[in-house]
Amino acid sequence: DVMLNPNSTISNVAVSVDQRQVATVRTFTFNNSNPRDFSDFGVLGCQYFSSGKYYWEVDVSGKIAWILGVYSKISSPNKRKSSGFVFDPSVNYANVYSKYRPQYGYWVIGLQNTCEYNAFEDSSSADPKVLTLFMAVPPCRVGVFLNYEAGIVSFFNVTNHGALIYKFSGCRFSQPAYPYFNPWNCQVPMTLCQPSS
Repeated sequence: DVMLNPNSTISNVAVSVDQRQVATVRTFTFNNSNPRDFSDFGVLGCQYFSSGKYYWEVDVSGKIAWILGVYSKISSPNKRKSSGFVFDPSVNYANVYSKYRPQYGYWVIGLQNTCEYNAFEDSSSADPKVLTLFMAVPPCRVGVFLNYEAGIVSFFNVTNHGALIYKFSGCRFSQPAYPYFNPWNCQVPMTLCQPSS
């Protein structure tokens, strides 16, 4: 059973007592060029996975922005740990999306501006590859599937009969993987749910 880790949060978010809900405690006006603005809302799950297959569902109904998926620390002697997340001081992030790439340990999708769904992939340039995702039915609930050994992270639109939203394959996890939740600058909570039958 996936639960949120209140120890991985900072003051911008609050985790419920039952560790199943995360919400922004106050909203801010941000400069989109500063990626730390949005990373300050990230929360890890309590559980970490170093083998096996796992599935969890998150209620995102009513939210106008969120990021969701899997985080795995990238092994490198140049990294330092801060607030439960790893930052590489030598990397100059071009924009907020630059951080959310597999090469930095994030296999995530997200919603911004109420209706823009994206997946964040690596690219050969310094700019991230932000893929726009089409949703025939906007998801109120998103399922996340992790197959650690196969290197797969998949996202499903539970609201639309479990339709596949996006699939990362060939993921290389050098460390244990954690569920990752980021409510962004939207006070509507993200809630972990029991998987639909």
